[in-house]
Amino acid sequence: MAVYGLGSCVALVLFEPVSGVGGLAHVLLPGPRPPHDTTADLPAKYGCEALDALKESMEALGADPSRLRAALVGGARLFAAAQEVDNAIGARNVEALKTCLKSENIPLDALETGGNEGRTVFFRLPGLKLEVKTLRGGRRAVPLGDPRRRRRNS
Repeated sequence: MAVYGLGSCVALVLFEPVSGVGGLAHVLLPGPRPPHDTTADLPAKYGCEALDALKESMEALGADPSRLRAALVGGARLFAAAQEVDNAIGARNVEALKTCLKSENIPLDALETGGNEGRTVFFRLPGLKLEVKTLRGGRRAVPLGDPRRRRRNS
């Protein structure tokens, strides 16, 4: 699975290490969904909705909801001049997802967020291998399931 060219959007990586089931959602906005947005064709558009849809799909594939774990990647601010325009949407996306995960008691194993460069995310199953690629930093593995929960905020 992959999400290409993340800027202020956030990749929500959800996995269950025992069954090896995992999923990836490309979250565009923090939410909640405004009443006038009636589109149902983008279930991952808003943070908590993306988490709910991903959990439901993974449970149908045999994931135990009590063993779910997560990683977040993205949430950058790509254009310094757009600071007033974007309303820190990247940081808001990250915070909304962290709040959703906390409310569902899902531990956050990796946090690769912020900064000012785009990212591409690769998530491989069944080995639960997460990699993040940036233009300047190249491609690198991000540890999952580490009890120290390594985090990197740029």
